[in-house]
Amino acid sequence: MSPGKQAAQSKAAASMAAGARLEAMRRRVRLSRVAVWAVIAAGPVALCVALASTPTTVQAASPANPTAVRTAAASADPGGYAQLFVSVWLRSSADDATSAQARLAQSMAPDVNLPDPAAAAQSGPQSVTAVRSAKQVRGR
Repeated sequence: MSPGKQAAQSKAAASMAAGARLEAMRRRVRLSRVAVWAVIAAGPVALCVALASTPTTVQAASPANPTAVRTAAASADPGGYAQLFVSVWLRSSADDATSAQARLAQSMAPDVNLPDPAAAAQSGPQSVTAVRSAKQVRGR
């Protein structure tokens, strides 16, 4: 076979191989598109199936033994109130009874005297934290 004929045949074979690869790629793209559309369409179809399979009437279950309802109020933990009061009281002063801290302390506990500032006293507290609170029994 002549070299020119061989070159023409190899060129034709290469173009056919490229065309076959291109066609395979096109098939994969089409298949991918079909798969994506199928997944998108499956959402509404699944919703319709779920709505069709749920019962239309629902009856409330009646309790076999009625439970007792507690009417007594639960006792609240006084830790937050105490923490706020101590913080405000420590920041107030008997010398300045018109300050916001002093007025708040007096409104929370009117019968408690404001602290007298000492000459060598430290500055006001940065923060006050309630560590524990205990319920007292009346009469003790």
